Amino acid sequence: MKKDQAILDFVDQWLSVLLKLDEPTEALLDSEFVWQCQKLHFDQPTLDLDAAFPIEQPMMSLTGLKKIISKINDKMMLGHAIYRQWQNWQAKPADSQKAWLIAALQQLKKLALANESLPFVFHGVIAHLELISQAATNSPASVQWLKLGRNGKAELRIMNDQYKLLTTQTENLKGPQLNVFFEKMALYFAKRHDFKPTNIENEWQLTLTATNGQKFQTRGYWLTDAALGELAQELRQTWNGDAKLWLFDGLVHAEKAEKIDRLTIRYHRQLNAYQEDGNPVQLDYLESIVIDRAQQDLIYRKHLSDDCAMEHRYHIADAIDALLDVLQTPDFLAYVNGNDDDVVFDPDDQRRYAIEIQTAAGQTRIINGSFDKQGLPVDFPKLAMIIEDFLSFYGNNELIDPALYNHQWRRPGQYIYCDVSFEEDGRTYCYRTEDERLAEGDLVRVPVGRDNHLAIGRIERIQIVDGQHVPYPLSKTKLIIGPYQADED
Repeated sequence: MKKDQAILDFVDQWLSVLLKLDEPTEALLDSEFVWQCQKLHFDQPTLDLDAAFPIEQPMMSLTGLKKIISKINDKMMLGHAIYRQWQNWQAKPADSQKAWLIAALQQLKKLALANESLPFVFHGVIAHLELISQAATNSPASVQWLKLGRNGKAELRIMNDQYKLLTTQTENLKGPQLNVFFEKMALYFAKRHDFKPTNIENEWQLTLTATNGQKFQTRGYWLTDAALGELAQELRQTWNGDAKLWLFDGLVHAEKAEKIDRLTIRYHRQLNAYQEDGNPVQLDYLESIVIDRAQQDLIYRKHLSDDCAMEHRYHIADAIDALLDVLQTPDFLAYVNGNDDDVVFDPDDQRRYAIEIQTAAGQTRIINGSFDKQGLPVDFPKLAMIIEDFLSFYGNNELIDPALYNHQWRRPGQYIYCDVSFEEDGRTYCYRTEDERLAEGDLVRVPVGRDNHLAIGRIERIQIVDGQHVPYPLSKTKLIIGPYQADED
């Protein structure tokens, strides 16, 4: 679509201007911006952004905009808001307005790219690439802007969440390895790729410029494609700078496994239930697990309300090291398939997650998305099983164990009789045992029938009786062979 291409050209030009600015300056007060907005009809009255989102008031603050940015799907409304905010900046320049404009322009770019009639397919030879990679992180840096030409000249600008420049690195990456990388990139993007939304706060925007000057643009999310992750790792191998490149995957694909110092998993469920009278009742439920190598702790928290919260702390020296070392693999939580765009989520039952991985090298990686099979990393079930096994191993509660507080010691001349069943709610049969560790509910191996063939039964009741009160003749009662272990099959 011609108009969408015009919007893309507009966004690219002014994103470049804004990202290069370290501080607000009068150089930004450019009449060309106003002229381009008029050409795109962004200056004409349309639905006001604050009117569309009256609670968040996105025109008033960057925080308000971030809360609703993913919900904006009207290009003209957003374009008009950008035009108005630009005028506000002219009147009173501020860093927060710069960050506001960049965030809004990036959302406008997403909308324009989504409306293209043809999928992104690259044609030709790559002369230059430009990649903006953004992360949801608590660290000072949250944006990396990489420019790389076929001549090997590279520039990396690292910025904070206000798009204030923190550092710049320039490198010369000439060599056959770089040429191979560009060829592989061209082959990869010569085919159509659908980058499904996964961790929407961690994303990248790519511009490829061919040798004939034609530009190709697309965007995607971290952790969605193994082949693209391998390409990212190839580029890292040519990089000589101090900073580690986020690129398309956010440092997921390392040559060797990074030592994990701290792993945090957060789960958030928001449920709207309805009473018989139709009034809604909202449940805001939180769970989190923190595994900390420095403290040698695993902390499991649950939060239903301010008046209902639980915390279990496992302080186990060496075991925490072993647990984190098991998770220390090069592709740990590396891939998320992502849900299709037409998936229908239940608006009354929203489940989200966030996983934060902190390494010994000081790097932080954050993965987030919808808590379901496609929204979670593909190896999350393995992670959950490892943690569950850890908790069950250390989770025995002897204080409230019926097998212990119901235990009775024998006196001389007394016998242990067990009622054993072989099917649910089935008939029980008497057996004896000398194993005082057996408890009601245990599975046991017992002899059955005249040929005494082996069978598996369940102890329904245990009683200790003297020889005069046995429930079945002592000489005719068979002995339990021993407890049944599932791994014996």
